[in-house]
Amino acid sequence: MKIKAFRVIAGALIAAAPFVSFAAGLPAPFEGSSTLQADGLVKAIDQANHSVTVLDTQGGEASFNVTDTRNLAQIKQGGKVHIRMMRNAVITVTRSADGQVTAPQTGQPDTVQTVTARVEAIDHASGIMALKGADGSVFHIQGRDPARTAGVTPGMQVVVAFAPQVSVAVAPTQ
Repeated sequence: MKIKAFRVIAGALIAAAPFVSFAAGLPAPFEGSSTLQADGLVKAIDQANHSVTVLDTQGGEASFNVTDTRNLAQIKQGGKVHIRMMRNAVITVTRSADGQVTAPQTGQPDTVQTVTARVEAIDHASGIMALKGADGSVFHIQGRDPARTAGVTPGMQVVVAFAPQVSVAVAPTQ
């Protein structure tokens, strides 16, 4: 009985988190996506398992499980390819630009990757935000509904919770 009550309370707190942050004067959490595109040279390909290992222009190596397999049959070892990875995310503002207001953070399942970042720049018309992670790297997130980013300003701190699923497409290039 205690476990069931705990789950009900935890569920209610998680569900209320967007309203708490909004009530605290912070924008409500919103959905977005991150897209990474890169060109490379195919080192290895496994057609049966839909995986590709690619070398980038700096010699870095990465393996991908391809979810969009439309072009996979055209990919050959040694060929040039264009990789496009997309991940959905939920963005939650946790601190205002002046650092005065902090919203509670909720726990995420182990399969969800979370990144804390600072808003460096934002284009409210497109909903695209430039975010700087704790390691100094800059990445971009596009809000699904640009109107939901209206209250987000440079200097705010956000937590980006990436969905565990990654959509990967690969296509041959000339």
